[in-house]
Amino acid sequence: MILSFFGCAKQEEEENLVVIDNSEDNTLYGLVTANRDDVILSQKLTVTYMQINEQEVSFKSGGKKISKVYVEEGDAVKAGDPLIMLSSDNLQERIDELEYRISKNELELKHLDTAEAFDLQDAYNNFVYNTREIEEEDIEKYEKNKASIGQGYRYKREDLNDEIEFDKKQLNKIKNELNGSVIRSTLSGTVHHIKDDLEGSTSKKDEVVMTLVDDASGLFEMEEPDFVSYFHEGESVPMSIVYGTASGEYELIPHAMGSWGEKQQFEVLSGPDNDGIDIGTTGTVTVVLDRKDDVISLPLGAVYHADGKPYVYMLDENNFRQMVYVETGLEGDEKIEIISGVGEGEQVVYK
Repeated sequence: MILSFFGCAKQEEEENLVVIDNSEDNTLYGLVTANRDDVILSQKLTVTYMQINEQEVSFKSGGKKISKVYVEEGDAVKAGDPLIMLSSDNLQERIDELEYRISKNELELKHLDTAEAFDLQDAYNNFVYNTREIEEEDIEKYEKNKASIGQGYRYKREDLNDEIEFDKKQLNKIKNELNGSVIRSTLSGTVHHIKDDLEGSTSKKDEVVMTLVDDASGLFEMEEPDFVSYFHEGESVPMSIVYGTASGEYELIPHAMGSWGEKQQFEVLSGPDNDGIDIGTTGTVTVVLDRKDDVISLPLGAVYHADGKPYVYMLDENNFRQMVYVETGLEGDEKIEIISGVGEGEQVVYK
């Protein structure tokens, strides 16, 4: 066997390189030292940025034609902005007609007092100036005429008030119907989704045809109920975004853990200064499942298994490889805990 040693400063684990020349292979190996270190087992979980406030636009009833869609996907809207107009069946024309009729009757109602006063004065003038000698019969005739004028105007007032009241009820009913035909935004945000070919189609009860999201704030969300026990209220977890304008390293904290179920939400505690996080952006949360601190450990690749038993290769005094069984503990992401078989500071062969 020919031994060749090369100095290597890349990693502490590769202090020496050994070429073991057998008849069947010629392979480059390293010697790695068993040192005390932290062994960490973690799990990477995918989280997606979601808005916490959203409006799902649907219909209270079906069968109406969708005559107009006022917005497109990506449009910014404010609370109260119109989104969809359902067929109104000339409701606005009926509203205009009723409002005109109500105003006309209210004006006529105001003029009745003047007209009544004029007719009463005219009746009095005829009684006084057109009667040469006023007798009891003339007085009775005048009083009847005056009562008749008052009764006529009273009937006119009653009729006008009845018409106005009826028209106002009809007006409120039609206005409510018209308001129901215009669906408006309940929040300020962005139009996230619109059903294809919505304009011109027929409404279906409770069908969600549009989604609006509030741009003011959002949360990262995941669906990993099996890992809930590894998160704790107020304790941050690292999260990484690899792609997009929001790429970088972040710290998240659990949001409203008391309401966690199939879905779990996180707030952004800290992160890079960027233009914001787009809806649907995904990141990776790293959660520590287990760890052993300050224990003797080796790289995962330095430990092998045979029949379920872990072992390592060590060099004897003649620099021949020999198999040494070891007892291992926690197997982490990169390192494995060595309980016995290899002592601190001893070296093993590492491919």
